[in-house]
Amino acid sequence: MFFPIRSDRRLKHTPIVNYALVAANVFVHLAVHSGQNPLTVRAAIDGYMLQPAGPQLHQFITYQFLHANFMHLASNMIFLYVFGNSLEDRLGKIGYLAFYLGGGVVAGLAHALTSINPVLGASGSVAAVTGAYLALFPLSNITIFYWFFIYMDTFQVSSFLLIGFQIVQNLVFHFAGAAGVAYIAHLGGYGYGFVIGMALLKMRLLPREPYDLLTMLEHRRRRAQFRAMTREGYRPWEGPAPTPTPAHGSPGKRKKGGKAASEPDPRIFELRSQIAQAAGRHDMPHAATLYAELLEADPNQVLAQQTQLDVANQMMSQGHHELAAQAYEMFLKAYHAYPQREQVQLILGLIYARYLKRPDRAAELLAAALTRLHDPEQKALAQRTLDEITPTKS
Repeated sequence: MFFPIRSDRRLKHTPIVNYALVAANVFVHLAVHSGQNPLTVRAAIDGYMLQPAGPQLHQFITYQFLHANFMHLASNMIFLYVFGNSLEDRLGKIGYLAFYLGGGVVAGLAHALTSINPVLGASGSVAAVTGAYLALFPLSNITIFYWFFIYMDTFQVSSFLLIGFQIVQNLVFHFAGAAGVAYIAHLGGYGYGFVIGMALLKMRLLPREPYDLLTMLEHRRRRAQFRAMTREGYRPWEGPAPTPTPAHGSPGKRKKGGKAASEPDPRIFELRSQIAQAAGRHDMPHAATLYAELLEADPNQVLAQQTQLDVANQMMSQGHHELAAQAYEMFLKAYHAYPQREQVQLILGLIYARYLKRPDRAAELLAAALTRLHDPEQKALAQRTLDEITPTKS
């Protein structure tokens, strides 16, 4: 027996709506089942379950809050609590509530179009939540509690693997003809949540994050393009590879030591390749170490946008403030159109103010960040730091 108990994603706001949804499901279950025998319960809720043979509009909402028994309720609410909190934090309260209820409606439609059996439960809505979670937070870690006879423990797994496993399991059980569970409703919920999550990212109705699924796919595409370009002899950071000297022509200009002046340093190419591979494995400590070596070889080397930012963040987290500042500065210089530029300016301003004692540059960055920051806590932090480093006029 195993089930998720928490996510490692930190919340910025209290997920009041998700707590209310969990409470509403528990309240309805207790109100319906308390002191009632099964036949009485079935008669009481018959008109509120989704009846595919003759569905009524209200049933697409009411069926989401009904459960067959305590275990049915508990399993849905555990998943809703673990995954729904982060999703509400990202979508906002009204957006999350509309998304949740919409997921239940779509899941109900999927079931009604493929089955004549009545259905009840929040599983379709919860599947929609986990489908969106897959799109928005694929690399977050989920702590799993498991119980095997008398042995109990926990382990962590990425949400990508956990939710992917759930989807595959539902597909297998559906095509195997397993009865008693509305697998098509689950799959409809997963599809709805995933498509909505990806669409919100694609249309930028949600701010992009370094590790949402769309960003990861874009990075993979860029790495594939980079590999194709380098195989053709093109150096994206240097320009086209030097044209070979004709066999019977005059030799090109040579620098001291006999090496052609335009010949690239093979060590730089090798380091960039190793950094890309480390970033692809999400081994950012190693990527940061390699980037420090790259800067020693050539202090003007800039990586791909997200890799450069990830490496700078890693250096900052390890306390290598000089290197982090250098990496962030190069990021700001190279990527003027980065949509969350103010976040980088805030971090770099704090590094200069608190660790490197460069108040002038810190003030410049923090002032620039303040013009675009929207989060009240971040704005307050930027303003407070700016006040601390700005001399008081007498």
